[in-house]
Amino acid sequence: MKYHSFPGTDLFVSQLCFGCWGITSDFHWGQRAEVESVDAMLAAVDAGVNFFDTAPMYGEGASETLLGKVVAENNLRDKLVIASKIRPDKMRPSDVVADCEESLARLQTDYLDLYQTHWTSPDVPIADTWGAMRELQTQGKVRHIGVCNAGVGDMGDLLPLQKPLTNQLPYNLIARMIEFEVQPRCVDEGIGILVYSPLMHGMLADKYKTAAEVPDGRARSRHFTTDRPKARHGEPGCEAETFAALDRIRAIAASVESSMAELALAWTIAKPGIVSIIAGARNADQARQNSGFLERTFPTETIDQLDQATEELKNALGSNPDLWDGGDNSRYR
Repeated sequence: MKYHSFPGTDLFVSQLCFGCWGITSDFHWGQRAEVESVDAMLAAVDAGVNFFDTAPMYGEGASETLLGKVVAENNLRDKLVIASKIRPDKMRPSDVVADCEESLARLQTDYLDLYQTHWTSPDVPIADTWGAMRELQTQGKVRHIGVCNAGVGDMGDLLPLQKPLTNQLPYNLIARMIEFEVQPRCVDEGIGILVYSPLMHGMLADKYKTAAEVPDGRARSRHFTTDRPKARHGEPGCEAETFAALDRIRAIAASVESSMAELALAWTIAKPGIVSIIAGARNADQARQNSGFLERTFPTETIDQLDQATEELKNALGSNPDLWDGGDNSRYR
């Protein structure tokens, strides 16, 4: 496992982060068996993963609770970097403090290594939220602070106050929207990018050959027609471009004797500003497999081929990084 050290800090994280969104059952991932999720987390640790990302929104606190149980029962706290987030409706300073305390209790710890805004709020100035986060940092309840889903406008408001350590963003071969504006700004400012949805909910793991095969819970993104029952983006979608791109990726993977998932993760970590890739795992085998995928690197020619294979889709999706909300409803600013 390779690791990233943040300059000027003692934070040292694995390039693969275990994403805890899917360790408990919900409408998006479906049913999850707790014993398999526990096995997956422990297998990831055994493979060298020291970075775990969760949030109170995941399973309405169930994700934090299960992660806290696993960490406590296996005496792992001093070995792991644990990141969590503020709920979007808890961005007022008094709510930030209460939300953090609740997360600490569920996680059975007295500090978080990284505390992040989950989404910025249109109703609460980011300066107010950030002030509360800095106070938590002063108290030792939070070691480092960052953001998730912050656009260039959000970062413009934040940078005069303090540079966030990280910005957690959706990014993968078939969701390259941050390349237009957000990624270059992060690189210029030295803000580390944490990537979520690197396999686009299984689509880049070669789980689905057609749009019809994708379950409604995973077909909410702007790739799919707005007619899907759980979609809310209000856009036509890019189903033809998406599955044409997947076909091209599949062919490139075959030409270099790689799985699509291995190729997708290798492409992502090779991109500017990316410090860690957040990927979940249903069971121990998937966790070990994900860890192994990042051991292989590919030549520049292959990375360039993948860029070309997904350029049409990149342009069709445009510069809005929001996977689920389109047009004026985008939560990025």
